[in-house]
Amino acid sequence: MKKALLISMLVAFTAAFNSTSYAQCTKGNCFTGSGVFKFANGDQYDGQWLNGKPHGPGTYIFVSGDKYIGSFFQGKRSGFGTYIWIKGGKYAGNWKDDKRDGYGKFYWLGTAQYSGTWAADQIVTMDVNTTTDTQAKPVEGN
Repeated sequence: MKKALLISMLVAFTAAFNSTSYAQCTKGNCFTGSGVFKFANGDQYDGQWLNGKPHGPGTYIFVSGDKYIGSFFQGKRSGFGTYIWIKGGKYAGNWKDDKRDGYGKFYWLGTAQYSGTWAADQIVTMDVNTTTDTQAKPVEGN
């Protein structure tokens, strides 16, 4: 009886442990160096680390499929980087404290783009150029 109870407890513990997500460094040095880290929520970061935080160039892939390729500073997007949404759209430009900040370009999926200044993740001035498949693409001199 004790043996059966022990075995059932062991099976239950093993099943619970295997279904639990946990964070881990899967390659390299994820403290100070270059490494790949998988977060408990399924996100993954591949790049440079300093004191256990993304720092320097790297690629962060969100569990949603969105992706950020660019510079990090003390664990936050900072400097130049490109964020690509899995459902379409892309931002390429400057970041500060994990927010779009400074000059950048935002591309909506095939219809429009914004080039200009951002502050704290907000467009400062609105000047959007639109192009659809039925319109001629702008050329220099027009």
